[in-house]
Amino acid sequence: MQTGLAAVARMLPGILLCCALAMAGNALVAWARLPIPGAVLGLLVYLGWLISGRSIGWSVPGAALLLRWIGALIVPALVGLTAYAGVVVGAAVPLLVVLVATTLITALATAVIFRLAGGRS
Repeated sequence: MQTGLAAVARMLPGILLCCALAMAGNALVAWARLPIPGAVLGLLVYLGWLISGRSIGWSVPGAALLLRWIGALIVPALVGLTAYAGVVVGAAVPLLVVLVATTLITALATAVIFRLAGGRS
């Protein structure tokens, strides 16, 4: 039981940081009426923190847990998207362009973050 509690204690700060950054991003988006998701702003702040070189190692276990379960977190949104199948089909080409572009941007950002975080090349 002690090991389980220690694991939760190790992950909780990172999970709370990720949630707090997403909520702060959502608040900023609502206040400034920005056309991007608030969670993206939160991730940009997290990236800035990583780039700054300040110690953030304590957040890694929680962020890694969220990343490990990202597929399960996305599935409900994708299932809900089926209710808008007609709209999706009508905008297939722009959606395809956006999906390809964001996938490439995500891959590039992941590589940059990996290098900045001290990953092996």
